[in-house]
Amino acid sequence: MDQDSARPPQEIPAAYLHLVDSRSNNQSQQIFPVYEHDIVKIGRDIRSNTLVIHDDLDMMVSRNHCEVYVVVYEPTINHIYVRDRKSSNGTLVNGKLIGSGPGIIVQYQPSPRHDLTALQQEECKLFASKYRVTDHCLGHGAEAAVCLANDVQTGKQLVCKLVNLDKIYGKNAREDIRRKFQEADILRQLQHPNILSYVDTISSPHTLYIFTELATGGDLMSFIMRRGTVKESESRIIMHQVVRALAYLHEKGIIHRDLKPENILLAYSPKIMYHRVMISDFGTSAVPRRSRMVTNAGTMGYQAPQAHTTAVDIWSLGVVALTLLVSDRHDAMLNQMNEREIRKYITRTFIQLAKRPSDDAANFVRSCLRLNPLRRISAPEAKRHEWLCGKKKNAKLFKRLDKRVMPYWKPHNALRPMPWSLPDLVRTSRYRKLDCYNLEDEKLGYFYTSAPRRQAFC
Repeated sequence: MDQDSARPPQEIPAAYLHLVDSRSNNQSQQIFPVYEHDIVKIGRDIRSNTLVIHDDLDMMVSRNHCEVYVVVYEPTINHIYVRDRKSSNGTLVNGKLIGSGPGIIVQYQPSPRHDLTALQQEECKLFASKYRVTDHCLGHGAEAAVCLANDVQTGKQLVCKLVNLDKIYGKNAREDIRRKFQEADILRQLQHPNILSYVDTISSPHTLYIFTELATGGDLMSFIMRRGTVKESESRIIMHQVVRALAYLHEKGIIHRDLKPENILLAYSPKIMYHRVMISDFGTSAVPRRSRMVTNAGTMGYQAPQAHTTAVDIWSLGVVALTLLVSDRHDAMLNQMNEREIRKYITRTFIQLAKRPSDDAANFVRSCLRLNPLRRISAPEAKRHEWLCGKKKNAKLFKRLDKRVMPYWKPHNALRPMPWSLPDLVRTSRYRKLDCYNLEDEKLGYFYTSAPRRQAFC
């Protein structure tokens, strides 16, 4: 590969790509290293590919056939993806034919793992005819793990967020569990190309399984890490879609409360021209019409300093825009500065850049980061801001990009269903035979949601 000469000698590949020529009886193969942040393009065209396929007299390989890339989420966590580039004959990955579109994640050894508990394994058997939850871990936290899953009927890869309800206890347990179910309830009622698509929810007294689409382009923070420097034109494309999603949420009466680069996903491909940007993670969201907002939520550094209204998301929007334009995470606590200090900080930060962002970009950020929430720009106003749509060429570009990426997003014709309700296996003889669960550890029953639920497949 061309970039090998520029790599430090100690850099270790994230994975190795085995390229097999299945046309011959010998099935010869070549092995290529794939490094972090790489995009390995494969095809016949010598000008637009990293790996060029020669001697393809049968034209089985397209000029631009497929690409393999690595998304780095944390220093020790990365995932390998393969995306078909609208090839004529498709791409075969580990014996499976994939078509053009979002691409798939490749399971490899060793890869991050999350072992399901014995109880979760038994529960998964109850819906095994519909979904398969793997132990391939995409992320994890104190109460939840995010694993790769499959739709059994279509074979499509999904994401399953497993929330261990038995680990939620204490005086706020009832409210904490209600919020976990509220996340699924909010997602199932949303239909927007720039919001992570909901698939289904399955619940038991012990675990909540939330299925959503798989975003194979990684998150916005991994995109920033890959690029090093994000062009203002690219930042504008991304922020246009984030603002569009935020305006939709606020119109629905939903406040996200934790908008940050890690919660902004790229539907597929780490290349800007193929992005569909999506807001995800509604675990701290609020619907003021349903309940009073008296809790602090969000991530430090992205939190607004005042009470929670839709303006809290606009503050976070400004920090995200600033992070993109400067291509760096902001450890400075903007919410602890006064108005004058914020303006000076933005100006000083932009001046230090090799290529200073436009005045419109600076104005957009300042309009979001006003201390007085009443003076802060609203989401509808942000959609009309000069930076995003002031020039006709920007509007034309947005329409052209939408035309390219939107065919892969399919809206639902009806409201998504309520969660499936699984039986309590702990209280059945079927599970007691496993002898691996202490009934005294049960903290909670079925009280956590008053919403009607569907009966499970069994």
